[in-house]
Amino acid sequence: MNLDDPTATLVVMDDDDTLTMMPCPQGSKPKNCQYLGGPAWFAWQEDLQKNDTDSPYLITQDFDQLLEVSTLLFAMNNMVYTENDLPDVLAKLSSKGVRLLVETARGVETSSATAAQFQALDAGDSSFARLIEKNSLVMDDSGSASLPSPYTPCNIPGSRPVSYQQGVMYVAGQNKGTMLQCLLQSYESQSVDNPALPIRNIVFIDDTQANVDAMYQAFKGQQRYAVKALHYNAFDEHKNALTQGPKAKTFQDNARRRWEAISQVMQRHLQSPVTTDANEAQLQRLSQQ
Repeated sequence: MNLDDPTATLVVMDDDDTLTMMPCPQGSKPKNCQYLGGPAWFAWQEDLQKNDTDSPYLITQDFDQLLEVSTLLFAMNNMVYTENDLPDVLAKLSSKGVRLLVETARGVETSSATAAQFQALDAGDSSFARLIEKNSLVMDDSGSASLPSPYTPCNIPGSRPVSYQQGVMYVAGQNKGTMLQCLLQSYESQSVDNPALPIRNIVFIDDTQANVDAMYQAFKGQQRYAVKALHYNAFDEHKNALTQGPKAKTFQDNARRRWEAISQVMQRHLQSPVTTDANEAQLQRLSQQ
């Protein structure tokens, strides 16, 4: 890969547990971190749905409802950087002409919450949202780093709608390699009159090995792009602590208590709250106290 031409380079980054994460003071112990709503918590809940449906920690046996709860938790939380110097590193890259793209597994329905989270993060003389937007893939003559959304990626039958807004692509849990290919097709079709800004080099960074593998397979054997897919594993120990090791039960209890507290407040004060089958009877009792 030749990175001597930074203006032909696109850095594609996952969001959750790669760029940002649920609050967890840098260098702190896992007990001080919020697992609830994060990727490790979601993966744990998915595993319980498949393998331990009687678990007292399972908040719902319905996957669609789990997605609803996850979306709700995203909307209720501000995020923090995984690395304090992250915005400085990206600003230096963009100053050399490197373009930036966030490709998140989050769904279209989380776009407002994600935009608000990025807007709340400081990036020197601007917000993180602005840093990404002004240095991402421009899709029209107006300089917009967005596409009319939601839309069907590559018109693939049966695919879930995706969105590209302000330099962030929301792929709704679909194959990140395929989704990036679709976005690049749109970019190239919109950029036919601007051949000075091609993409030839792609650096992909994600904390999930399966996404790294998907990116590698999607671009394997093609000649158009030089692709380097990197596994970001700095938080493996943090994520694994939720389900492995002597403190796992403590962290799981903490996550359950936090969700139950949120559910109780919604049950008491909202007319149509997002609740779960596992907590419904308990919440009904609590709401009558």
